Amino acid sequence: MKLSLLPVLLGFMMTSAIHAQVSTENSRIVVDDVDLQGAVHLPEEVKRQLVSNLTHSEYSENSNWIDDIEDKVIRAETEGWPDRENQGYLGFSVQVQWKTLQRQPGLLHVLVTINLDEGQQKKLKEITFRYVGAHSVASTIESVDLRKLIPLSDGEVYNRDRFQDGMRAVDQAYFELGFVGLTWMYEMQEDRVNQTLAIVVHLNEGPRYTWGNIQVMGLDPKLETLLKSRLKSGSAANPKVIEDFYRDNQSLLPAHVSPKDVKWQWDAKRATVDLTFDFRTPVSQ
Repeated sequence: MKLSLLPVLLGFMMTSAIHAQVSTENSRIVVDDVDLQGAVHLPEEVKRQLVSNLTHSEYSENSNWIDDIEDKVIRAETEGWPDRENQGYLGFSVQVQWKTLQRQPGLLHVLVTINLDEGQQKKLKEITFRYVGAHSVASTIESVDLRKLIPLSDGEVYNRDRFQDGMRAVDQAYFELGFVGLTWMYEMQEDRVNQTLAIVVHLNEGPRYTWGNIQVMGLDPKLETLLKSRLKSGSAANPKVIEDFYRDNQSLLPAHVSPKDVKWQWDAKRATVDLTFDFRTPVSQ
């Protein structure tokens, strides 16, 4: 008798397990209410819209629904207050918590509480530069000169855009010396007691490239001589020289040409750049 009931019991247990699994996979979470806290600088309209978008939203219970809510909050904060980091506010974070309001078959009603920390306003303490990788002393731009390229004074409220503008100027300064492979990264060191920020920029100059072979096709001989005189072999591979030539001689060059058309060929072993200029009229398709 026991043996005859065993298959039935096993079948019942397997069926129950399958139903339980299906039930879990099909369970839904619905956000009945949203409590948004800490969004001090967000415009009221943005906050109302965010809460409205989240309320009554539904998710699969076994999905990453908390991550989705966090993403929407971050997006709303970024779009609603895009100037946050330009006003020196750093340390932004968001925390999402929830609690059950009601459970129904296949449906869980929840209250979502969002704690939004918009960070504290920081003033710039200092910006310093450190060199990594192979470093050529003879070609180095002094740190004090690099610092002058960043239009952000010590003691000022930190401004992200002005810092990024300064780093683009650093790029340009190195490019003009032939360090076209320059890479950099920076780290921010926050002092949460004094609400200051120190920035350390790590620079890897890479090799200093010089001009190699210059090939010019379809250009007036006088202009070709002028171009090659600016790209002397052994001189720093400065992209600005090419841009200046195209700009200064725009009226004399074919209308279809651009500095972007120049073919660059890098030789890492010799640290040289060969250039090919083609000013010929393109063949009609």
